This record gives sequence, structure tokens and C-alpha cells, in this order.
Amino acid sequence: MYITERLAKWATNVASEHTSAARLAAMHAIQDVVGCMIAGAGDEGAAKVREAVDGLGNGRSVIAGRLAQTSSSYAALTNGTAAHALDFDDTFLESITHASAVLMPALFALGDEINASGADIIDAYIVGLEFHGALGKALNRSHYDQGWHATSTLGVIGTAGACARLMKLDETRFAHVLNLAVSSCAGTKVQFGSMAKPLHAGLAAKNAIESAKLGAAGVEGHVNAFEGPMGLMQMYGGPSAPGWEAAFKVLGGTLAIERQGLTVKRFPCCAATHRALDCVISLMEKYDFVADDVASVDVQVRAGHIQNLRYNNPNNEFEARFSMQYCIAVALRYGTVRLFDFTPAAVGRANIRVLFPQIVMRQHDLEDGDGEDSLIPSIVNITLNDGRIISARQELPRGDAGNPLNDSERDAKFMDCCQGFLADADIALLSRSIQNIDNLVSIRELTRLLRFEAGCDHGERFERRA
Repeated sequence: MYITERLAKWATNVASEHTSAARLAAMHAIQDVVGCMIAGAGDEGAAKVREAVDGLGNGRSVIAGRLAQTSSSYAALTNGTAAHALDFDDTFLESITHASAVLMPALFALGDEINASGADIIDAYIVGLEFHGALGKALNRSHYDQGWHATSTLGVIGTAGACARLMKLDETRFAHVLNLAVSSCAGTKVQFGSMAKPLHAGLAAKNAIESAKLGAAGVEGHVNAFEGPMGLMQMYGGPSAPGWEAAFKVLGGTLAIERQGLTVKRFPCCAATHRALDCVISLMEKYDFVADDVASVDVQVRAGHIQNLRYNNPNNEFEARFSMQYCIAVALRYGTVRLFDFTPAAVGRANIRVLFPQIVMRQHDLEDGDGEDSLIPSIVNITLNDGRIISARQELPRGDAGNPLNDSERDAKFMDCCQGFLADADIALLSRSIQNIDNLVSIRELTRLLRFEAGCDHGERFERRA
């Protein structure tokens, strides 16, 4: 039996009666990504994507940031881009993907089109996350370290599986959906720090829907697309990919959403900065110092994080999200990092940039693990002007499933994301709808609340609330 056939067999037979813990975790993930989608709707890149597709599609699928509706493909493209635009959306370490930013825009758009129930959306999300995890187990960390942006590559395949689940396809057509999705695997990390990086999530969501629709219509891909010569593993796996049996070891056991869980972002910037930011903020709280008391900051991280954080002197808000120097400087100056810190005006602040020379990032001497979930810490050593050297290390960032945000922190983030576009009463209504998603007869009851007009404001709505 071919790999895609084995995956399709599992996906079409796994029960939809998931545990209450799994469904609650899925609801929390949906709340988080919907907030990020709304916040990202005003991003310049997201606005340009909406402009680019304006008038290209007809359908019932909702675009976050538009009153008009469009086809499921273009809704997924625009909403996926918006969800990932501010780099505030969750990460799934098992696959090293921004899983929810691909899964939910695709499922919302397709769900709008076929009038899926909220319970079916939850089920498809959970199964789709399982696909993301299985693909990650098979190909990562080798795939990611080659330079592939797994959100875009593995994300399109895993999300195509979620769409096939939502469409309730049979095994044969489900397998071809996965085979076809391989033809859309694209996107490299060279785009980090540009508008193309969040576009990867949108393209993956769009291509996932189209792979599912093509497979449902009877279009067939090569049966050996995953494991054959010139197949997914050979072309994308890299020199040390674990292989497909690593994927099947996890399928059928504890669900990924419970086994690994998702890392919800506390800060709207690259996840590679978060452990270090936690360290800096905890040290400031413990020792009661401010930025002007700091002589130097030594940040030690794993090699893969250095690869992602390549902007020592960022020129704009896109690069700033991938700059350890910028993020640490903001935390030193203000005690946290917020959405309003990633605007054109904010990135140019002299009181932030003056701190850059004092902040050094380097690879630490600890042995790098086999995967992102190997608990390799970030270590921060701060030398104060009075000669004291204070240190902290963080293995699990705040927001990780093993170090989770509490309900009030999640709700505060959601409110922070939505304010500026939605009135408080509409935010409350949307929040209640998400919390009740399992009971919605139609997902349209929720998605209609995402219809509003958002122009490109370069984050000014966040600055006004600073």
C-alpha cells in the first residue's frame, strides 16, 4: 500500500468523536487565529493581496476585511495571508508549521462554500493538525533546515487532508488529494522578513482547497508521489529525514493536539525570539532595572534560530519581526513587545535603535537536538552598568502547551487583535460564537462576523492604543 493510501485509510476511518480536551484545544486555537486574522487584515501585504484578487472570484466565502464575498480559493488566500501577516499566530512544533494560519482560513472558506457545521470544522481541524504532525515526524527537522518554509510546503499537504476530511471523501479520492497537493509544495525561508512570508500561508490554504476539489472531481496524481523516485521524501526530505514510518508511529495514538499541542504566541514576532524575550522580561521583573541600566546583552540560541533571525539592523516592520536585536531592545525599553511595536514609525525609534550595539546573539554550546521540541533553551546573560551579571534560561516559551497562557491572557490577546476594526459588542459576539462553535449548525453563523472593511493603515490603530 502506498503512503498516501495508508494516510487516506487512517483519515477516512478515524472517529469524529474527539475528546473534550481535544475539542477545547481546537476552540482555543480557532479563537487565536481568528484574532490574528482580524489584526492582520490591516497589514500592507494582506491589503495588497485583497486588492490583487478583487473581482477574481465569485462565491459565498467570507474575506476578513471585506464586506464582499468571493470563491473559497481566494478567501483562503486572503485570510491565510492576513492570519500570518503579523507573525502573531500559533506554531505547531511537531511539524514546524504555523498550522492554524493555513488550516483555519482553508476550512472557513471551504466551510462557507459547502455550509459545513461548526462540529465538522472542529473535526477537520483536528484531523488536519494530525496530518501536519505526521508529515513533520517524517521529514523534519532535515526538511526545515534545508531552507524550506514548512508552513507552505508541509502545510499545503496537511491542510489538503483537512479539506478532504471536511468534504468527507472516500479513501481513493482522499489519497489523490494528497498526491495532488505535492505539486503545490513551495516556499523557502529566504522570504522571511518580506511580504511573501505570510503569503506562503495564504497560498498553502488556497492550494489545499484546490487540491481537495480536484481530487474530489476525480483528478488523479501519481500514486507514488510521497515515497517514489523524485517524490516528496526524496526531493524535500534532506539528508537526515526520519522517514515515513516515523509518521505512522504517531497516527492512531494520542492526537497531536493533545500529544504535542500548539504554542500560542505571547509576542507578535518570530517564535525564535520568544524564549529570549521571556528571559529578559523575567529578569527585569526580578531585578527591577530599565534599559538605561544595561551595559550589554548576550543571547545564546540554537543554530536554527540564528538562521531565521538574520536582521541585525531591520529596515522595516517585516524585518523587525525577524530581528533579535530589535525585539530585545523593545522589551528592555518597554517591558514587553506589542503589536504597535511593528509599524513603520515604531521601527525607526531612536531610543530603540541606540540599544542595538549592546545586544549580541550567538549559537550556544549546548548540543542541538533532533527537533524543535527537543527543549533546547535560549540563554540570556545581561551585564548591568554596576557590574552585576544576571542570567536566565528558558526551554518552553510562555504560550507553549507545557507553559500555557491562561484564559484571561488568551482573551486579552483576542481583544487586542480585534480592537480598531470591530466594536466591543461585535468582539464579544464573535468570541461567544467561537466558544460555541461545536454547536453551530452552519459555520456561516461565525464567519459572517468577519465581514468588515479594512484598509491598509500600517498599524496606526495599534499606535493609537499605545
